[in-house]
Amino acid sequence: MLIIPTYNEKDNVAPLVERVRRAAGNEPILFADDNSPDGTADEVRRLQERDPYLHLMVRPGKGGYGSACRQAMKKVLTENLDDHLIQFDADLSHAPEVLPRVLELLKQYDVVVGSRYIPGGGSANWALRRKMLSYGANLYARALTGIPAHDLTTGFVGYRAEILRRIDLDRIKSNGYAFLMEMKFNLHRCGARFAEVPIIFAEREAGVSKFNRQIMIEGVKFPVRAMLKRISRAD
Repeated sequence: MLIIPTYNEKDNVAPLVERVRRAAGNEPILFADDNSPDGTADEVRRLQERDPYLHLMVRPGKGGYGSACRQAMKKVLTENLDDHLIQFDADLSHAPEVLPRVLELLKQYDVVVGSRYIPGGGSANWALRRKMLSYGANLYARALTGIPAHDLTTGFVGYRAEILRRIDLDRIKSNGYAFLMEMKFNLHRCGARFAEVPIIFAEREAGVSKFNRQIMIEGVKFPVRAMLKRISRAD
């Protein structure tokens, strides 16, 4: 089951669902919408009329990316909706065409990371400065956290449901990039087996980026917190 957090992504919903259906057939999709004022939830409801594999969870307000992912994951796990979960972005920056490979690897590995920083991966339409900043940030995060993956800030991640049940999702409080790192860090500490697949990250085609200064600062701080936990061996 794909988990897709949304906030003001109405224009991206239909093209995304169409591409997922072409690539991965009837793979279930759960949209976790933060009560988008642009009518994102209504667009999902419209598509549900002809697609029984679409699910919708509308939250009361803008609780943030990490919160939406956690709540959606808990719903899938509590209701036993699937034996795997794939975290995916709504803005068409992740290619659904990679999903068959992720699904195949989830039969052997606990966590499958869509990576820009392994052979075959990359970013489309990014300036050199932005590529260098992103690559450097991931080197920094990997060195401090010890996570055995090359792209710690990617939001394209597949999980086996059984490995997610080993961690306490309620204790993961981060949002944005820090949430992405904290999930991988906690799963690595509980013994998860990681695999990576190359992806080409594309700029969003519609809507507005949710990135802000708070997300950036949180992303810088988390690797330091993770390093201190590794040194002290704290929970």
